[in-house]
Amino acid sequence: MRTIREMLGNDEKVWIYINGEDTWKMFVNMAVTEGFHFGELPAEKWAFGHAVAVHSNGKMGHLPLFVWCLSFQKGAVNCQQKVDFRRYIERADDYKCRDSHFLSRIISSQNSKMY
Repeated sequence: MRTIREMLGNDEKVWIYINGEDTWKMFVNMAVTEGFHFGELPAEKWAFGHAVAVHSNGKMGHLPLFVWCLSFQKGAVNCQQKVDFRRYIERADDYKCRDSHFLSRIISSQNSKMY
């Protein structure tokens, strides 16, 4: 089975997409086994989130969904590698996220666009 450490490779951090509660449970089990943590919070208190930043030093944090969604827009720079965790653990050859998996709407006073 692939590991979170393997997913990180030589990267300092990776952003991962978690599609639901079942995938979250698999992620939590792997993260605990590999020594990852959300600060000092015990694993039983970790809350589900769709987007998580995983750092090579073992730290993790939830990403705001608006940041996750904005990172897929044209012109986004210095974005981390983004991984679909379900596809990664299922050993899919292509497990990189190419879209956010969410619809977002940016509304400004000049126009309204759907992304």
